[in-house]
Amino acid sequence: MVEIRLKHSDLLAVDHPARRKMYPLRFADIKKLDIKLLRPRTEDVVKVYRPGGELLAVLLKGVIHKDIWQPTYKLLRTVNGDPSNRPGIIGENAAQPWQRKDGTLSPRENMVSQIVLKKYGGKADLLGPYRYNHPFRCEPTAWTLRKPELYLDVVKDFVREVNNIYKAWLPEEHRKQMEYVDTIPEEFKIHGTAFTTLYVLKNAPTATHTDTFDYPGAFGVMATLGDFKGGYLCFPRFRIAIDYQPGDLILADVHQLHGNFPIHRGSERVACVFFVRKGQHECPSPGA
Repeated sequence: MVEIRLKHSDLLAVDHPARRKMYPLRFADIKKLDIKLLRPRTEDVVKVYRPGGELLAVLLKGVIHKDIWQPTYKLLRTVNGDPSNRPGIIGENAAQPWQRKDGTLSPRENMVSQIVLKKYGGKADLLGPYRYNHPFRCEPTAWTLRKPELYLDVVKDFVREVNNIYKAWLPEEHRKQMEYVDTIPEEFKIHGTAFTTLYVLKNAPTATHTDTFDYPGAFGVMATLGDFKGGYLCFPRFRIAIDYQPGDLILADVHQLHGNFPIHRGSERVACVFFVRKGQHECPSPGA
């Protein structure tokens, strides 16, 4: 096991846009900001601690067997939604007021135009139950309803294996997360796991952001599928980036500012983010 304990002197001191939200990371930033890229090639465990001793991230190499992640990749690479409602992960100036067909502006949050989405090129969608805010409703996501067999196949092996690994390596964090998940009606969580929802992104680097829709007491759990180079997960304020490949799992404090570097041309990267939707305990049980 490798432990990296950051000091205050390791933090990003210069005034750079990577210190703020909605900055699209560039490979040149690794050298410019002196970011330490963690890319162990052996089956090892790397733990990174923030100044003060709080856990920032855990990289678990090769913990998901290829007999699990390879079939899952064939299923999830079909993701075809768009992140039009997530301008924060695309970058600065990606958002614009959403216009109705009659030309009036919608009271909904700013959205991403089709022109920007086409240039961005990434795909994203949600699997599993989800609490929507506008209007308030709790239900399976559209992708789940369209492809129920895909959802069940992904949960059966992949999601449950990831949950078991999380529980084994961070039992206290998993227990705290389960305390909240246990308050959520059964219909609105992924049964037998510490998650409510799976967010899937294909070839979609994310600008610097924090996961504001996640339950505050939960850890972020992330895996990748495919064949790619790049896409490193970066915590720019801590000047740390992590290269995690298919078969690896990252457990991280996603309430800290983070983002992903682009992937190299010719790659295909499917990122899987397992999370607990904030406020999902307020979803009413059917028939209540």
